[in-house]
Amino acid sequence: MGLDFDDLKPGLNAAERAGGLKRLLRIALGVILVLAGIAMLVLPGQGILTIIIGLNLIKPDNRLVGWLRAKTPGIPDEGPVPRKLVAAGVAMFVAMTVLSLIFGEMSLRWARNQI
Repeated sequence: MGLDFDDLKPGLNAAERAGGLKRLLRIALGVILVLAGIAMLVLPGQGILTIIIGLNLIKPDNRLVGWLRAKTPGIPDEGPVPRKLVAAGVAMFVAMTVLSLIFGEMSLRWARNQI
């Protein structure tokens, strides 16, 4: 008893292509947020929260993501991270980047004078 593959067409249909593009954009945004979160561990910002959101976008069923989500208050253990929280993380990232660009040199000069 063989399988019939005669009705299969080569390539992707429009729904598969759109789903793949959406997944690719989620992964790209997740990588950017993880890298930004790592930078925020030493710079101003919510580093751990940004890393959790980024990891959740990349692969939400990862055990590390589950452990981090369980340890972080305000984030549900299961299911998607609330959109408001994702928007807040992105907004904090943008705000801290802008503030670092505006006041970065001044704060670096102040830190050097403190030593």
